[in-house]
Amino acid sequence: MARVWGLVALALCMALGFVAVRVWKQRGSGPDTPALWLTDATHRPLEVRLSLPAADGYRPHAPPRRDVLAPPVPLGALSRLEERGDAHGLGISYLLHGDTEQGLAYLRRASPSLDRDSDLAAVAILRGHADEALTLLDATLEAMPEHPQARWNRAVVARELGLTLLSATAFEAVAAKGEPGWSDEAREQARTLRARFQARADAWKATREAFHARLRSPQAPLPVEGAARFPGMARESFYELLATAESSEQVESLLPLAGVLDHAAGGGTVLEDAVRRLAAQDFARRAPLAREYAKLVQDAHPTPASLIERLRQEPTAKDLLLGALLRTPGVARTHEELRALSVGETDPWILSRVAQEGARLDDLSGQGTQAGDRLREALGECRAKKLPLRCVDLLIRLSSRATASNRLVEGEESARAAWQEAAALGEWEREGQALVMLANATRFQVRVALSRAYLTESLARQPDDCAARTLAHRNLASLALMRFRPQEARQELEASLACGQTPGLQGAWILADLARLAPRPTDEALLMAELARVSPLRENAGRRVLATLIRGRFAVDRDWREGQRVLRQTIAEAEPLLRVNADARDARAVAFQTLAVSAGHAGAFREAMDVVAESLQVPVPEGCVLAAAVEAERTVTVVRGPQGQVQGHYDASRTVPLRDDLTGLVPGELVELLRDCPRVAVLAAPPLDSRAGLLPADLAWSYRVSAGVPATSPAKPPLHVVVSDVEPPLTLKLARLPSAAEVDLAGAQRLLRLKGAQATPERVLEAMEQATDIDIHAHGVVDRALSDATVIALSPQQDGRYALTAEELRRRHLDGAPLVVLGACSAARLPPILHETSSLPQAFVASGARAVFAATAEIPNDAGAFFRAVRERIQSGEEPSQALRAERLDWHKKQPHMRWVDKVLLYQ
Repeated sequence: MARVWGLVALALCMALGFVAVRVWKQRGSGPDTPALWLTDATHRPLEVRLSLPAADGYRPHAPPRRDVLAPPVPLGALSRLEERGDAHGLGISYLLHGDTEQGLAYLRRASPSLDRDSDLAAVAILRGHADEALTLLDATLEAMPEHPQARWNRAVVARELGLTLLSATAFEAVAAKGEPGWSDEAREQARTLRARFQARADAWKATREAFHARLRSPQAPLPVEGAARFPGMARESFYELLATAESSEQVESLLPLAGVLDHAAGGGTVLEDAVRRLAAQDFARRAPLAREYAKLVQDAHPTPASLIERLRQEPTAKDLLLGALLRTPGVARTHEELRALSVGETDPWILSRVAQEGARLDDLSGQGTQAGDRLREALGECRAKKLPLRCVDLLIRLSSRATASNRLVEGEESARAAWQEAAALGEWEREGQALVMLANATRFQVRVALSRAYLTESLARQPDDCAARTLAHRNLASLALMRFRPQEARQELEASLACGQTPGLQGAWILADLARLAPRPTDEALLMAELARVSPLRENAGRRVLATLIRGRFAVDRDWREGQRVLRQTIAEAEPLLRVNADARDARAVAFQTLAVSAGHAGAFREAMDVVAESLQVPVPEGCVLAAAVEAERTVTVVRGPQGQVQGHYDASRTVPLRDDLTGLVPGELVELLRDCPRVAVLAAPPLDSRAGLLPADLAWSYRVSAGVPATSPAKPPLHVVVSDVEPPLTLKLARLPSAAEVDLAGAQRLLRLKGAQATPERVLEAMEQATDIDIHAHGVVDRALSDATVIALSPQQDGRYALTAEELRRRHLDGAPLVVLGACSAARLPPILHETSSLPQAFVASGARAVFAATAEIPNDAGAFFRAVRERIQSGEEPSQALRAERLDWHKKQPHMRWVDKVLLYQ
């Protein structure tokens, strides 16, 4: 018996040993092995947090040293993750081992989840794509406010953007959760950020308060030391102290400050000389005017216009008159008066301010180009004269003008330069102003998360500044409306009015929307009062057209015919300004949108179709037609069927922004009305005219767009231009595309191939002017510094230019009326701008192309076969939209997974 029990015990021990060995093996080589997640390292390699629990244990952060090789990727363990289909885990492991691109590829394959989006945001941070990271993180935190990794990562990306207080607040939220290790690091991060920021802010505020105290009382100490640290702010205050001095003694007491400021500007005695000249004046006459001017400086003068009129009668007070005019833009003045007041002036600071005011007068009179030239010349002068704060002010003004002109890249760049230069100077107030300009430029590009981040930081920095608070809340209200949140917009608008400021034109626009979406009885009076303030002294002609538009948008929901009349007045007022004023172009576009959707609301669907065609500057085509327009939450779609029957649909229920794919926007019953159509012409107002899915792939349809020159059948001998094997700049990091296959070019007559270094923008443009067929095999990229549309990356020419842009293309005439195939990835896609569309396909049609094929999505390298087949069908006599439909359906049968063919759009 004992022997039996001994055998049993031996067997049991062997079994347990086998199990133990198996468990040990699984633990050592399974998916949770330390090699996968680097959990045996003393420091974590990434500062961001990853949502996989195994990879989120706390360790202090230490970036890997460049001279130390990254730990090898554990291929065996990764293969087991691959077998399990764990794309998320694979992506995390690759990230931890330093392979960001491979990590991103796997994360994109992982099942959608908030964790995955947080990790995609972490990848975006690692790749320097802060904008993308913020968008993902905001959406994640909106769905799950307590998501720990997303909260941490948002703090990191805010810090990397320079948004100090936003980052500190986010780190403090992490610290409050008490997560072991993470909370301590977050608390220290927040403490460091706030301490650095507060030291800068306190120094600036103390110096400003010292100058304000001196302005209130000549007996207060003159902050000469503060002037050395903040020479820009001190120089602004110097002019105020000089102008408000009531005696020679008060003037002469400013000599030490003048000396410090002259030294800061590189030497000379400009300000000391100004002190001595003014000290010699007759203060019996000047003192009463100086006392009044002091009230103007402190925003306490009851009638600034009357003071200016008295100063105009006093020849010895030219400096006071000039200062008063620069402070009160609502009082009329002319270039001639400004020139007369600055005759003999040698102070570059004052001349710079006069130049900026001259640019404002240019803008008011419609001389926008001259205004921009004047500001840029002034910017060059201020740099030469070493007046950096004036440069910041000029950059802010340049940013404002560029954004208002829809040159959003330029507006963003100028604002960022102003922000960086203001931060380098320690000019805390100007940093806040530049942040609002950055928010404006990104808002119009529909980069909502980034714009909100800038505005939130601005509010945190300047909670007591009424003007800054008003601007920030007003912009936040606009962003809320863009996100279809009227109640949030109402709250932000109320906050913008809380300190007594008027709503401005932007606020009036918001009120026109809120009066429809979340009305209040006081809306009309507030809106009309703001529109009554619009005058040629305050707003240029384009802005005045916007005021008419706002009145029309408000009226059309109360009295359709009266609203239509005002909207038509908007279009008429905009017409003569379209070439020179972006506000007028925006007003025209929105007026047509509102006319179309309001006609849909009234059930006048034929009228809605006519309005959309008129907005696109095309006639309503014969045969089957779809017309579509959107404005905010409202959509109107109208079809004319094969028997001429017209049906329409109006909807006002949208609660989210439009997707890139418009599938479902046109109701099914309207689509069915088009089923028997041989082809459908689509009239789509911006922003619908550069997106796929408006109609199903099994219908033959194309976008109809305006042609700048008539596209006729080519009378020239055939010339097929093929651009391929391009060599874009290495800095773009674009994958090399395969050469255009010879089989895809079979049958081409007079083939001209531009390959490699020959495929430069200028060579390609010259060749295309004579082409009857054009194929471009290249990458489409978004480069905001070059174009508001997607650009095609070609080989760089001697001057470094590599991009084929819509703007350059519109300046050319394609004499051969070519059929164009843009085999460039995402060639039809464009970054969103609120009211205008400028895409490469539209530019080709405007330059004379008879038809353009382009995709809104990534297309495979072997797409040439698809486009070749479409071209062959057209050459055999098929109409382009029918050829596209037929080939698309063939591909669906043969290769059902190739859904990119549904993203190919046709423009005619």
